[in-house]
Amino acid sequence: MFRLKLGADMILVLLGLILITGVSQAQLVLDFEDGNLDAWEVIDDVDLGDAGPSTWEIRNSQLGLDGKALYQGSNIWGDATDSCLMGTFIIYKGEQFTDFVIDVDVVANDNDGMGLVWAYSDTSQHYRAIMINDGWPDVPVDGVKGPCMKISKRISNSNPWYELLGAMDRTYVPYQEGQKLHWTLEVTGGSFTFTREDGLSISAEDHSYDTGYVGIQLYAQQAEFDNFTILDTYPVDPAGKLASMWGRVKVAR
Repeated sequence: MFRLKLGADMILVLLGLILITGVSQAQLVLDFEDGNLDAWEVIDDVDLGDAGPSTWEIRNSQLGLDGKALYQGSNIWGDATDSCLMGTFIIYKGEQFTDFVIDVDVVANDNDGMGLVWAYSDTSQHYRAIMINDGWPDVPVDGVKGPCMKISKRISNSNPWYELLGAMDRTYVPYQEGQKLHWTLEVTGGSFTFTREDGLSISAEDHSYDTGYVGIQLYAQQAEFDNFTILDTYPVDPAGKLASMWGRVKVAR
């Protein structure tokens, strides 16, 4: 019987290739040009909010983005004491993600809260990165008053709602209202980094929630979004592939 003999160097090369090919790099670009929001779900914190409901829609951009854009135009905000920047979500339900990079173009028409959510299961379980230029909340439940940027973990639908994971207030630089902005969110193995087009960045780490949906959260903010791009970087069963290949290598030897 013919048996292939593999040297140590060749085995290392093969294992390296398995590791490389075991990582998914699928990219999804949601540019809203088809006018379709069927894969998105709108969720308002209606029991806690004011000035609702939200008015998410796709429209021809009126704030300087290309072609059609996702827009929310109401001033929905708050909880019973306006203490932790809640209002409305729009969640992409087409797929769930674990490790990924999100890039999105944004134009804010107000000075209030806006950001991204991930590992979203429902309103009581997700992470968010959010920023605000205004001086709210007046009496913040997490101790961080705007202007600020923060990363939080939603833990319930009652007080305190969110657990603070990281915050930037004294060194926070307000975003430019009415100008095209760009956000990047990187999530890898429970580590999160949210970065703006001007380089302002905030990071945090938590391992409570794993896979979930991704989306946008607004607080008293009217804004457009375009080119919502998700790069899936989650490893595809590399351990299983390595075990399988190593078994075949040992047989070949």
